[in-house]
Amino acid sequence: MIEDWEIGQLYWNCLAKYEGDEAKAVADVRKKYFDDFAKTKDLHLFLGTSQVHHFPSRNPFMIIGTFHPQKELMGSLF
Repeated sequence: MIEDWEIGQLYWNCLAKYEGDEAKAVADVRKKYFDDFAKTKDLHLFLGTSQVHHFPSRNPFMIIGTFHPQKELMGSLF
């Protein structure tokens, strides 16, 4: 489950852009995260739990936030 508000807002903006076409909106969100953030930035997902899902769920963890700074290339140590 993803509870990050930024991903949700990106989805809603894409849904409005494509006039309610969910498939195009989802494809646009996937493209942003897989082609932009995952390839050009150092993408981190913050995981957390919710008390509502903690006991009844087998896996109560969810994505509660993202952090995506620019990648820093390190030089050789030798």
